[in-house]
Amino acid sequence: MTSTAGDMPSTNDLDPAAEARLSSFNAVFTLSLILTQASSPAQVMRLVTTSVPSIVSCQQALIWHLARSGEYYQRAPEAISEVLAKLTGPDLLKLDDFAPSWAFPISSPLAADQIFLVVVDSEGLSDEETFLLSVLAQLSGTVIAKLELIATEQASAQRIAALNTELESTVSTLTRIMEVHHRLNEIVANAGEMGIAETLHQLTELGVFIQDAGGNTRYATDDVPGDYLKREPADQRRELIRRLQGTRRPVYHGRAWLVLARADILGVLALVDPARTASEVDLAALEYAATVLSVELARLQRVAEAERRSRATLERNIAQARAAELAASEARQRAILEAALDAVISIDQRARVTYVNSAFEHIFGYRADEVTGRELAEAIIPAGLREAHRQGFTRYLATGEAHVLDRRIELTAMRADGSEFPVEIAITRAGVTGGPAFTAYVRDITERQRAERELMASRARLVAASDAARERVTRDLHDGAQQRLVTTLINLQLAELKWESGPERARELLGLAIRDAKRGIEDLREIVSGIHPAILTQRGLAAAIDGLASGLPISVELDIPDSRLPAPVEASVYFFCSEALTNVVKHARATSAWVRVTLAEDRCAVEVRDDGVGGARPRSETSGLNGLRDRIGAINGTMDITSPATGGTALRASIPLSADPP
Repeated sequence: MTSTAGDMPSTNDLDPAAEARLSSFNAVFTLSLILTQASSPAQVMRLVTTSVPSIVSCQQALIWHLARSGEYYQRAPEAISEVLAKLTGPDLLKLDDFAPSWAFPISSPLAADQIFLVVVDSEGLSDEETFLLSVLAQLSGTVIAKLELIATEQASAQRIAALNTELESTVSTLTRIMEVHHRLNEIVANAGEMGIAETLHQLTELGVFIQDAGGNTRYATDDVPGDYLKREPADQRRELIRRLQGTRRPVYHGRAWLVLARADILGVLALVDPARTASEVDLAALEYAATVLSVELARLQRVAEAERRSRATLERNIAQARAAELAASEARQRAILEAALDAVISIDQRARVTYVNSAFEHIFGYRADEVTGRELAEAIIPAGLREAHRQGFTRYLATGEAHVLDRRIELTAMRADGSEFPVEIAITRAGVTGGPAFTAYVRDITERQRAERELMASRARLVAASDAARERVTRDLHDGAQQRLVTTLINLQLAELKWESGPERARELLGLAIRDAKRGIEDLREIVSGIHPAILTQRGLAAAIDGLASGLPISVELDIPDSRLPAPVEASVYFFCSEALTNVVKHARATSAWVRVTLAEDRCAVEVRDDGVGGARPRSETSGLNGLRDRIGAINGTMDITSPATGGTALRASIPLSADPP
């Protein structure tokens, strides 16, 4: 084949040196193409170290690292490492005990440390060969960087895929855990411990039971075997609680996972898992269920504490109310006893005084502190009756035989000054714990007995006055009207005898008879007026008293209403005024008198007053003043006498208008 000017010369036209250089260029170019197809940095380095001896004259090609060996490089000898560390580009290495060699840095943007292509025994490299090896080193570094980047991207993709898978698993786990939390939060508000156990059982499909710190079962699902619920010995249980308190993670014990619910009341929540098949989600659910159980136990504790406080408050309020009611009742009773007119005395089983009221102090003359604690008999019972009282008290305590209890009896009592007086007493036994106690109600009946005596005397005086009135009427009739009527009868009989023989004498005797008859009638009228004057019946009280006063030798001023009163009242007021005015005329040596009658509501008040000498007093049981008091008392009225020694007397009577007899 011939060539023309401008054509590439053929290899046959080149000298051997040029042909060698061209062969080296072709080898590097071919190797570059091959390197771009390599699949790993180790393959790149094998191709490079294998091809370099065919490109340049050398013993061998090595890949060295300054500090360590790797997949596609070796650690450089220590002496050579120090030299390589100083290189910034291709250079000849001349060291003792080492063949002259060229070193070419292989740069990789991703490599943390630099590696070197070392051509051993290659001192005579030409500039072209040095250039070609430098290009080859740079190309190797670029290819390695590309492969490492691809590997990094692949690893990242795999890592991302693994992370995605792990994330999906984590999200699924978290979703399930959130479902567990949601379910437990829902159930604890409605069903308490039972709801927690049943929900955890549904979520894990494992048996669940709850115990307290002592091993007592609070709740268990139906599928929990009975041997799980047996109580452990106390020392083993305490050791288990200490283990659970030392960790927040579930502890596997007795073929079950246990976790401690931490509250003022400790609780143990357990998953029955004899085969240890519980997943992390199951254990996480167990942990959260324990947290929820802690909240529930704390709530139960607060509720129990609130109930205890409420019950204590209620009991305290009831006690306070009862105490207040008792105090109020005692205060009311004490007020009633203090307001009572009767003396009230309380004694204990030794007959010693424990309480007296104000009436006791007034009646007996003791202060309460003077008699409290003293024997009753010594304080208020006369000496002659004390022994009988003591014997009766002792007999009752010994036999229960009562003679005076719950009865009203009249006895003689003794005041602080030793004076004796009549009393009415009623004794009751008080139902008090700690021994029998007694309360006596004592009434001073001195005034009552005096009133009774006065009543009896008044009745006797009324009977005597009635008898005296009958005797006076009898005497007046006998000495007055009867004598007049007898004389009249005699004169009439004599006149009848003299009618024919002595008509003048007969007419004289008839005149005498008529005179005596008229005088007899007047005497009868006077007697009747003393019993009940006709003017009182016909014209009323004012006219009757006016007629009475007009016949007296002193002036009488009257202030009497014209209204009519009940007949018994009018009669009593009339005779009261008549007797009082008669006494004024007979005994008071008065010059004038006043009679006043007033009506107020349901009573009639009468006052007879004079300006006499005063000092009027009843002189005897048959005194006229006592008679007036008896007459007024007979119709439930009262009478007072005011008659100072300095002069003047006033008699006042108050009479109920009903005027019913007592």
